[in-house]
Amino acid sequence: MKTKSKVIIAMIPLFIIAIAVLKISQSSAKGEVRRQNAPLVKIEQPRTETVVKSLQLTGDILPIQQAQVFAKVYGNLEAVYVNMGDFVRVNQMLAQIDTTVLSQQYNQALANYQKAQDDYNRTKALRDKSLVAQQDLDYATTALKVAQANYDASKTQLDYARITAPFSGFITRRYFDPGAVLTATNATLFNLMDLDRVKVIVNVLEKDVPLIKIGEEAVVKVDAFPGREFEGTVVRQSEAVDPNTRTMAVEVDIPNHEYILKPGMFAAVSLIINKQENALTVPTQAVFQDALGSYIFVADSSTAHRRDIEAGLEHDSRTEILSGLTGDDQIIVVGQQFVRDGGPIKIQP
Repeated sequence: MKTKSKVIIAMIPLFIIAIAVLKISQSSAKGEVRRQNAPLVKIEQPRTETVVKSLQLTGDILPIQQAQVFAKVYGNLEAVYVNMGDFVRVNQMLAQIDTTVLSQQYNQALANYQKAQDDYNRTKALRDKSLVAQQDLDYATTALKVAQANYDASKTQLDYARITAPFSGFITRRYFDPGAVLTATNATLFNLMDLDRVKVIVNVLEKDVPLIKIGEEAVVKVDAFPGREFEGTVVRQSEAVDPNTRTMAVEVDIPNHEYILKPGMFAAVSLIINKQENALTVPTQAVFQDALGSYIFVADSSTAHRRDIEAGLEHDSRTEILSGLTGDDQIIVVGQQFVRDGGPIKIQP
């Protein structure tokens, strides 16, 4: 009896081990079944669209031309005809400086010039009759030239008292009111900007300089108008790389006939360096790479197949496919990381 009890006690651990082995085997079998289940995937056909490759840069909106309008003669500011924000035409009168002294100087120079002209005419008539020496005529000629130069200078000074616009544009700042006294240290009267077109100066990295071409398109965005794009053009480049920053300055001009782009706005600029029309594209996340190159998975009924491709440009999370696909292929775009070449799949409706 005691021997039988000992045998039963000795067999208990064997039963426990057997049960554990059975459980493990069942768990492994279930895991194997799970691994053999077809992954759920989503498919779509390649899309035909325009693919753009661009450089993303930033800069500030600047006027196409600007100038500080200043007085070339000094004195009392007699009148100001424009104010900040006014649009002015080229040669339009902006301000008038007091001409009392300048007019006196002009009249004096005019009188001297007229006298010199009369003296020259009399001397020449006498010289024609050989009544005076040639030296006298030379003196009269020189005096006439000096008097004419002084007259022209005084006339120019008098004209400078009329402050006019050098080009059409907006007065963005006015510095003085009528009655101010202008001197050599405070002669700037206005800031004038032409805003019919604006420009952005962007700095292109040295490695990207060969990609820049005059006349290429650019897309400009500003924070003031979210979602709106402005078309620009690359018009010039500095032709020199800054040794400190290893960048080259490139100018992009943007039409601004509505005057909505303002100098000083921050701009995000996309320089279009390549554009492909009617390109076949797939979502970028569907493209894989290994030692053999780029590939994707395509669905053939309920089976996944690897398809080697040649990838091109990437734009807006989509990749251009240069070869290896047709427009009718069914591309696995969701769940592709769980499939294998020749493996089963379950397509999500």
